[in-house]
Amino acid sequence: MNMKFQFDVEPDEELVKLPFKVSTYFEYRMNMFIFQNGKKEEFCTSTFSSSILLDLAEGLIEIYEEKDMSFTVDMFESTYEYTFKYFQKLLTITRYEGYNGETLEVMKCRFEDFVAAFVKEYKSYHQYILKQDPHAFENEHYCMMRDQINLLNNHLKELI
Repeated sequence: MNMKFQFDVEPDEELVKLPFKVSTYFEYRMNMFIFQNGKKEEFCTSTFSSSILLDLAEGLIEIYEEKDMSFTVDMFESTYEYTFKYFQKLLTITRYEGYNGETLEVMKCRFEDFVAAFVKEYKSYHQYILKQDPHAFENEHYCMMRDQINLLNNHLKELI
């Protein structure tokens, strides 16, 4: 399956007038889109983009390390919770909608396909920040992202 992620970061109108700061950029709203079989679909939306990315990457790492076979990521600014469950090389993603109490299946795909697509876009997001701020490595969360990208890449290479 050909899968691709796209992270669209929405800068705050007032903050964008100021010099770029990593910590501020991490708070911006982000829309995640996923492309599957040529179709673009919204995956999730949240403020505090860094927190969502860090939580998602951490959950994927824990699956690789067999510490946990499922994890949940809460979206800020909404009542949505996304649950990721790994079973027999498949990843099932559901979304709990707190305002109406419904749980919907968002997608089911091969775990490695999801991770490879996520890591590719996560790396682009990470590199963009460094292009904007050569001092990005002074930010703890930026460094955590680098470590997560490296870990996930290493796990992907082991499977090939």
